[in-house]
Amino acid sequence: MNFKRLIPVAILIIGVVVLAFGVTAQDFPVAGKYFLVSHGGPGNPFWNVAIQGMEDACAFLGAECQWLGDETFGFDNMPGYMDDALAAGADGIGITAARPEAVEEGALRALEQGIPVIAFNAPDTRENPIPYLFYIGGDEFLGGVAVAEQMLAYAEETGFEIDKAICPIQEPGHTGLEARCAGFRSVMEEAGVAVENLATDNDTSITSGILTDYWLANPDLDAVFSLGPLPSDAYYQFLDENGIDPSTIVHGTFDLSPAIIDAILDGRTLVAIDQQQYLQGFETIMWLYLNHNFGLRPANDILTGPGLVTADNAEQVKALSGTYR
Repeated sequence: MNFKRLIPVAILIIGVVVLAFGVTAQDFPVAGKYFLVSHGGPGNPFWNVAIQGMEDACAFLGAECQWLGDETFGFDNMPGYMDDALAAGADGIGITAARPEAVEEGALRALEQGIPVIAFNAPDTRENPIPYLFYIGGDEFLGGVAVAEQMLAYAEETGFEIDKAICPIQEPGHTGLEARCAGFRSVMEEAGVAVENLATDNDTSITSGILTDYWLANPDLDAVFSLGPLPSDAYYQFLDENGIDPSTIVHGTFDLSPAIIDAILDGRTLVAIDQQQYLQGFETIMWLYLNHNFGLRPANDILTGPGLVTADNAEQVKALSGTYR
């Protein structure tokens, strides 16, 4: 596997260890065994990129790693995945805390045993969160803010009127998705745009049907903020099935996929938020390794987003879509 893009980062991290602790190749510690417990999996193109990051970090370190999560989405099996990781002798565990109750008991047991736990992709935003080491991921609220600002700037520049917007939520109860919508709403409502959250699904056909029903009842819909690749696929299906001119609705989304990049380039989507999920998988493994072996940790959370992908930089991103972006 080609790690050219990772070598500078990995060498920097490992170099700090070598200089600080006088470690040589002969006595460099065994990498360990690490697990990432997630509410998503390889059935969603978003997670494939994060999984790639995990696998690349583990290959670089020579570590034993495993991704534990449902094929596409699910919280119910997460307590069992935490049990599996602990039973397997984990040296470190990464967790997504989109629904923190699903991993809390297992995370607390891990911490009691001295096993480092890092949150990635979705933090625990409760008043009394799980006491994991730190969080690696994007700022969901600011991502929503950024999409709204891009839409309003587009409206001002082109004269497009935005009066009604929706934020479809495909995973009800997901704190990160709710935060994205909250950030979007905070800017839009201040500008006088009505925003409605719409409960949808990870099944694109189901979501396309829900969007169609909403649009038929609300033909004055001006803006749609999708919250991931599968919801965006559903939006594009909704446009196609109803013969809707994409220029009549401004669309923004979270996360990247080849389909989203193509939609930005052909004008169906104005902007996508890139939270660089590859880094979430890669850095979580690297920091679990560093903490397990040397007790190292950053002073603060590590933010991997939000970044903006628009028509200005979509071509550059396209070459890496589905692998590193």
